[in-house]
Amino acid sequence: MPTMRDVATLAGVSTATVSHFINNSRRLTPETHARVERAVAQIGFVPNPAGRLLAQQKSRGRVASLSTVKPDEMPSENTAPRHEQNHQQISPRPLVVAKPILPFAHHDVAASTAAVSGASSGTTRHLLRIVRAAQPISRADLARRLNVNRSTVTDIVRPLLDAGVLREGAPEQAGAGRSGRPPIGLSLLAKRTTFIGVNIGVRRSQVGAALADGSTVVEETFDTPPDADAALAQVRATIEMILADTPADQQVFIGVSVPSPTDGDGTRILYAPHLGWRDVRVSEALRGVKSGARTGPHSHLTIMVENDAMAAATYETRRRLRDSSPDGGWDDFILVRAGTGIGVGLVRGGEVYRGTGGGGLAGEFGHMTIVAGGKECACGNRGCWERYASATAAAALYGGDRAPVMNGTGPRFMDVVARAEGGERRAQSTLARVGEYLGIGIGNVISGLGVPRVVVSGRIVYGWKYLEEPLREMVARTMAGRLSNWSIVPGEPTGSGLGGALEVAIEQYLTMSNNSVREVA
Repeated sequence: MPTMRDVATLAGVSTATVSHFINNSRRLTPETHARVERAVAQIGFVPNPAGRLLAQQKSRGRVASLSTVKPDEMPSENTAPRHEQNHQQISPRPLVVAKPILPFAHHDVAASTAAVSGASSGTTRHLLRIVRAAQPISRADLARRLNVNRSTVTDIVRPLLDAGVLREGAPEQAGAGRSGRPPIGLSLLAKRTTFIGVNIGVRRSQVGAALADGSTVVEETFDTPPDADAALAQVRATIEMILADTPADQQVFIGVSVPSPTDGDGTRILYAPHLGWRDVRVSEALRGVKSGARTGPHSHLTIMVENDAMAAATYETRRRLRDSSPDGGWDDFILVRAGTGIGVGLVRGGEVYRGTGGGGLAGEFGHMTIVAGGKECACGNRGCWERYASATAAAALYGGDRAPVMNGTGPRFMDVVARAEGGERRAQSTLARVGEYLGIGIGNVISGLGVPRVVVSGRIVYGWKYLEEPLREMVARTMAGRLSNWSIVPGEPTGSGLGGALEVAIEQYLTMSNNSVREVA
């Protein structure tokens, strides 16, 4: 019988996109909506009626227990499901209801309908993220961090344990002063699942695999080929090498971090100015990946392509979730990632904000003009923020804006930092000047987004000692600096590239696990 994965394969999208289409839970571009709609009609796929009815009730703001649903409220086997938008049918022809297949089809799931009806999808997803970040974690700590009763946590956790998404049994490390038997902890299991991260950088690219706890088990690095097709061919070959011993029925989730805006479906690069790539169909190029146990393409593959700043924000969100403070202080923050260029990720309510309309421009503050008629940028504009406040800009400024740093013949950023550490005044003043420009832009971003907490990550952090004071002085001069209780902290200089890509892969797994368990229930 047809499954969501069959629809996704035929439509050339992720299963998460199919789920969003079915439940009307996320806005899709007209092109994607039409592709999925055609695929649904072509193969005769119909979602689980109970799960779909629950999703529809949720979208109207009245989640009810499935036990209260009357028989005549359930979709008929001979009736096509109706899409919420415009109350139009997906397909005019009768469809046969098929029993849904979980993405982790290897497990026998006996989920509790009380758990599904008693907790929102958002609560379940947040629980999974907390477990992912703070594992192993007790049910009592989960209840405290979610601000719910322990019985609610038990209701949410039970189907996730049955489905093999979570496991319970590893004791937590005993805290200081704790006596007696430590509580049992919950951890992400992700049985028979492999996570692959791909970080395509301007100079260097990385491909790695990770376990469910996020620890990287293998990592390969290579120079990024200038040609997009050649780069993706090398990425695919590296993935196939990593998957050489992977069983054919293993679930593989691939997250791809790229220095470019991406389309709303997370399948392609729109425009990577530093690489000169336009409209690169990354997901399509990687969909033919093979494992060592197969001669044909891997059939259990989920791919998501994400802007590198958004991926880095996802990575930083997971790092901040490790903090168990109940005030939710890091539920809202801005991530400024500065390296070759500058990208910005906005996190609201613990969710990375990706904008509306599928245009892919959310977070492209690096190309915000801060100097009218200023230095020419790779994007074609003049005076962009990243031309004055990135690591590459610092190296160029140190060289008198004459050194072709990108071609490797001029001083690099780490050379400037090393000379500053050695006491060279010119290097120190260069970094201070870049700090001023960084502060100007951050002040603008805080004012525009209304979020006063900022994390700065990327290679620029290596020069934080010389950047911080002038950066803070410039922010303090702005309206945001005078009126808000702002804070700016340094993040990691490295790690969020491949780490962000892996988080994108794991996030897809958590989303699909949440949706699938609820659909079956």
